[in-house]
Amino acid sequence: MKLTPNYTGGVMALPTALCEHIDKATRKDLQILLELCASPLSFLDLDAATAALAAKMKISADEVQSALGFWRGTGIIALTQSEGTCAVSTPAVSAPVALPEKGLPHYNSEELSAILQRRRELSALINDAQQAFGKVFNTSEIAVIAGLVDYLGLEEEYVLLLLTHCRSMGKKSLRYVEKTAIELHDQGIHGVGELEEKLHRIEVMASAVGRIRSMFGISARALSSKEKAMVERWICVMQFDDEMLRRAYEITVDTKGEASMAYTNGILERWYTEGYRSVQDVDKAVAEYKRKKAGKGSSFDVDEFFEAALKRTYGE
Repeated sequence: MKLTPNYTGGVMALPTALCEHIDKATRKDLQILLELCASPLSFLDLDAATAALAAKMKISADEVQSALGFWRGTGIIALTQSEGTCAVSTPAVSAPVALPEKGLPHYNSEELSAILQRRRELSALINDAQQAFGKVFNTSEIAVIAGLVDYLGLEEEYVLLLLTHCRSMGKKSLRYVEKTAIELHDQGIHGVGELEEKLHRIEVMASAVGRIRSMFGISARALSSKEKAMVERWICVMQFDDEMLRRAYEITVDTKGEASMAYTNGILERWYTEGYRSVQDVDKAVAEYKRKKAGKGSSFDVDEFFEAALKRTYGE
């Protein structure tokens, strides 16, 4: 077996080939790749090469296998057969392995078999995933599952949780799962706990958006990015219930004469700042405002109370 660099364009060409994947590589992955480029090794089989490299770098064979699997998945190194020996080398920079935009690598049958052999737990994950989706996966779908684990480095529990979520949302395409996984990975959501929190927020938002759209009479268009951000803050940060949202909406319509998410947001932001968490808190604040106004001999207007609050919110 031969482990040796085999790229064109000189030593300075290699970083260009790595730029798409270097942010996903661990420190150990990079150390192992540099060692392969600096000190080519020749052995009859992959196990012998792995053991020799592990001994030389004073790390475990599992770490070497994991790094080799990662770099093979990215296309930076490739396994070839020649005259009874194997060769693992970096491909020419002028002809890199084609990757879909922000997608997983395209594994051929040989590469996929190698990943499944190296990662024995993948078979169990694929069986569980097929049960979750209620179908038998084809080769390209199996490659997606393998890529999520071997390329993105996601835990099996993470992948199964994501698959189950997508299935529950009526998304039965493995390409949709792939796209979602990459988006989550780019957002820094790498652990199972982080994923559970994110998926809970997504599910809560999906339910809340429908109710809020109905409340504001929005049916013919999608929410804008700004509106989505406001709704997510109301539901996920402020954690206001429907009763609080309805009260703020009614005050908006009574004051403005029309529905306005921006005006409603101003009311809710003020309530959140003031520490109001329920309509009972709001009612107590109104009653206290009314009592103080009465003590000063002034007439009380509920609208005045909310207008004053909004002016404080916007610094007027």
